Amino acid sequence: MPFATGLPLVREYLDMTRKPLVYLVFTSIAASCFAQQPEDDAMQGIRPEAIEAHMRFLADDLLEGRGTGTRGYEIAAKYLVDQFEAMGLEPGAPGGSYFQPVALRRLRLIPEESSVTLTSDGHQQSLTFGKEFLMLPPKGRTETSVSAPVVFVGYGVVAPELGYDDYAGLDVRGKIVAVLADAPSRFPSAERAHFSSGFVKQQQAAARGAIGLISFWVGEMAQRTSFERMAGFYREPRFCWLSPDGTPSDYVPEMLGSALLSKDVSKKLFEKSSKTLEQVIAEAALGKLKGFPLGVTVSIHGVARHTPAQSPNVVAVLPGSDPRLRNEYVVYTAHLDHLGIGTPVDGDSIYNGAEDNASGVAALIEVARAFTRLPQPPRRSILFVAVTGEEAGLLGSDYFARYPTVPKTAMAANVNIDGITLNYDFRDVVAYGEDHSSLGKFVHQAAQHMDLEVSPDPMPEEAFFIRSDQYSLVRQGVPAVMLSEGFKTVDPALDGRKISLDWEAKIYHTPKDDMNQPLNFKAAARSTRLNFLVGYLTAQADERPEWNPGDFFGKTFGGRN
Repeated sequence: MPFATGLPLVREYLDMTRKPLVYLVFTSIAASCFAQQPEDDAMQGIRPEAIEAHMRFLADDLLEGRGTGTRGYEIAAKYLVDQFEAMGLEPGAPGGSYFQPVALRRLRLIPEESSVTLTSDGHQQSLTFGKEFLMLPPKGRTETSVSAPVVFVGYGVVAPELGYDDYAGLDVRGKIVAVLADAPSRFPSAERAHFSSGFVKQQQAAARGAIGLISFWVGEMAQRTSFERMAGFYREPRFCWLSPDGTPSDYVPEMLGSALLSKDVSKKLFEKSSKTLEQVIAEAALGKLKGFPLGVTVSIHGVARHTPAQSPNVVAVLPGSDPRLRNEYVVYTAHLDHLGIGTPVDGDSIYNGAEDNASGVAALIEVARAFTRLPQPPRRSILFVAVTGEEAGLLGSDYFARYPTVPKTAMAANVNIDGITLNYDFRDVVAYGEDHSSLGKFVHQAAQHMDLEVSPDPMPEEAFFIRSDQYSLVRQGVPAVMLSEGFKTVDPALDGRKISLDWEAKIYHTPKDDMNQPLNFKAAARSTRLNFLVGYLTAQADERPEWNPGDFFGKTFGGRN
């Protein structure tokens, strides 16, 4: 228990004993101890009521879901600037501004002009968009086509560091590769998430001469999220950011087409092969996948409309107090965007994004306020970045990580806040990324200080490590962590796993994620205090965080810093 939390209990007990002299002695000692821990004072200033107030504004219908590049997002960004400016934070973007402009390309697929066709033994079958196939709009072209034989390549993963190669013995030059979503279950959680990335799979396929990629919506993820619900996400506009020379982000030009197939269609692709889809899924569970040609040709044709767009990141800085360390930065991130206005659900078309991620932005504001409440700024500088376009593919954070407003080598660590705990009070925390760098020791110190356990990732198949903004910083060599509640609850009558899975199935990315759902702001304040403390300990340490010796992400990306 932080000392500041226990102080009122001591006072209450001494009042009851009516011993003034003892009271004076004890409160004097307490005040002395308290003065030695200014971070506890700052932490206790993080109030549930303040978090709720920010969330009520950011998740209000008037902001229309804060869609990337919309008026509602701009209003939210200006609200955040007002908060940062009022607490005395300095502008963190070029030109003395709080805004870092991000040039975007809005991408909208034209389903009626896009198609996927299967050809087997001279018989053609045209698939239906939304029921049998889904497709993302092409980034670098407004129209693209590919037709080629299909080779099944397991997960489509090559990881020599983990002794794994799905392409061993296969020739995929000029072919379309078919892959399972996810990555091998024997991989550590974060590595599994990394190799589950569609972009990474496209890169690895292109490096071996493939010209297209299809994937199957099967397994645990398909059980949790139906293909029909996925279709709703795919119908919404997409974005990519543009580099100064106009190159779209995460673009693999060798890939001439890609598509996601429903389970029923996926089964058909295996009808002419030596194994069924069910056999392949069973072999995947046993770690015995082997690729092979499917005897089917797939034709993919995609048509998209491209329009220019802009949406800024918001950047503020609290300069550090140590002359030696103030040129290093602990970077806090939270995404300010959500999904905007979309397909109506029960008559409601505004995707307010209360938990995801008005809560994270509210926490970012109150973490910043806690730092300004310290009697002296921390030794390292603190950079607060509210990013755009996370829901569109980590766009704002990826742009910031590649074109940071401070020297890239000066970013010592990242603490990302994508949602804070609001569904139940918690006894443990999951810290995605904590086991990859020395940043983990600050997570454990902070958790111990707050009487919390640190638990491993309970759902590695969800690939959370690559699904939020810390992954953008990791890809540029910055040690990073994202904190989330575990499934252990303070109230033993509550089932944390069930509550979390029900929320994901019924509320996540729907208009029901608004301020009318039950929300536990006491838990939200604890979660926010933990995020503050991890960053504070990192900022105060003599040495900046380093990748663990031999760590996969350190070896893969650490040299970029």
